[in-house]
Amino acid sequence: MCDNTSWLIKCSVALAVLCLAPPIAHGKYNVSFAQLDSCESYSIRDAGYAYRDFFMVNSLDNNKAKAGERLHLKFYVLTTMDAHILLSVTNHVRPNDRVYEIVIGAGGNTFSAIRTAMGVRRVSTNQDRNLLSLYDPTPIEIVQTQNAELFVYIPGFKKEPLLQFIDASALTINYISFSSFGTNTARWFYDCGFDGFGHEISADVQAPTTEQKLLAQLNLQAENASLPANLTSLPFHFQTRSLAYEMTNSLLRTRMRFLMHWQDNRLRWNPADFGYLESFEHRDLQIWTPHMRVLNGALDSMDEVLRSYELRVFSNGNVTLYVNNLQLTSWCVDSARNWPKERVTCDIELGLIGQEGDNQGNLALIYDQKHSPVAPNEHVNTPSGWTFLDISVVQVGNDSANRYTQKSTLQTMAGDVAIEFTIQRNSSFYMTVFYVPLIACQIFLILSFVLRSSRRSALILLALLITAWGMMYLTRHASPHYVPPIMSAYKVVMITTSYCYILHICLLWLELHPPRAKAPDCLAAVINCNVLRCILGLRLADANDFCDIQEKPWPHLAKILNNLSTVVVIVIFAVVNITSGL
Repeated sequence: MCDNTSWLIKCSVALAVLCLAPPIAHGKYNVSFAQLDSCESYSIRDAGYAYRDFFMVNSLDNNKAKAGERLHLKFYVLTTMDAHILLSVTNHVRPNDRVYEIVIGAGGNTFSAIRTAMGVRRVSTNQDRNLLSLYDPTPIEIVQTQNAELFVYIPGFKKEPLLQFIDASALTINYISFSSFGTNTARWFYDCGFDGFGHEISADVQAPTTEQKLLAQLNLQAENASLPANLTSLPFHFQTRSLAYEMTNSLLRTRMRFLMHWQDNRLRWNPADFGYLESFEHRDLQIWTPHMRVLNGALDSMDEVLRSYELRVFSNGNVTLYVNNLQLTSWCVDSARNWPKERVTCDIELGLIGQEGDNQGNLALIYDQKHSPVAPNEHVNTPSGWTFLDISVVQVGNDSANRYTQKSTLQTMAGDVAIEFTIQRNSSFYMTVFYVPLIACQIFLILSFVLRSSRRSALILLALLITAWGMMYLTRHASPHYVPPIMSAYKVVMITTSYCYILHICLLWLELHPPRAKAPDCLAAVINCNVLRCILGLRLADANDFCDIQEKPWPHLAKILNNLSTVVVIVIFAVVNITSGL
């Protein structure tokens, strides 16, 4: 009975010892994740090499600084490589300032180093590999002595310093920052209570500046970026920078400077209370801004177009929205149908998008007539081969006209405006490129009627080749939606060229190898007609010619056909040139 009682007592004592014993850490450096729960943490998720946040070193509370030490810090890191630690005098470090930059696991976790400037001036190197791990916290201990010595330890790896450096002009460390490199992420643990380093560093808290105070007040007064009261219209103006018209795709691409301003009395402030600031601009302003859409927009301009802009608020409550490079794409169909002499009016229809909870859809866009749509002494670029002629701004609709919003609800078009651009194709270029060869072909064909044999056929074939070349290149530039007049002219000239070549073969046959049969009497009467010969510029038939016509009528028929074709071709070319606008 006594033996059983003593055995139970021994088991109870052993169980109590096991329950009260501290957890045993398992890992390369004997640091468990449970122990890190007592630490503050700082995560680096943004890619790139940059020290974004600085922490102040609390030298008075640093109870681990021993005699002869100026600084004694300890923290832990979870990362795969490139753990960067920056020790600096100030929290505004410039690229060439003297600092202590400690890099653990650089070069893909293959070496470590101390630098005296960010990224350069390496003064100490260690070639130990695989010090960092994403699953095993790596402890890092930094000691700066009164003798200007800087030591870096990895507790649990070895007792000797991993890195050491003696600085003849030692820095007084006031701030510390952490970073990584490339796309690598990291998580740091500091002010850990389990190792006695609980009051080493703290966040760098500074008094708010005048700009920060004003920013906070404006964001508060903006009432969650709600619509200003009594706002009925938004004046705007613009300055066109370039126009590019794509006729084949029916697209107008516009680049402009765009400015819009309105009054929001909630955003007023007394300049004397904020360092006499009369105007304020900040990227974190959270005030109401309009949502504008191109009603006839195409491609990337079908949704909200005011994506990137600058906001400036004035002390009297006036707000200015400025877009330096507003790029818009809208549909514009070429309805002129007279290539290459089109004169097209393309418009950009602008309207405000109504948002849930406000009456923005009832706001009217008002064009500010005081500003010119083209900046003084500035040329509007037209890189697409079109010439800019005129700009006008007109109202799109009235109260009875409606359009659908993105939520499929009807919204009035009253207040929507259209910027109309009148552009004209640079027709002189195309006239030179396509009409000059066409005129040359006409001249070659007319000259071919006064030539004989191979020289005549050479001119006709040359005209046929030029016409075919012009037709081929015309299809690459002209609109495929209709047949322009110049293409019809090329068609007529090509048909006439083919006729001239067939006529040339027929005339050679009539002159060199005429039919042996006797010509009909009616044909002889036509050949002997003095009126016809006079019209065609042939010599009137005398007694000798009459006898010759009776014996050899076919060569005379060839002359009549040649001269008659000359007159007909000249008339056709005249009609073609007039109808095609040459």
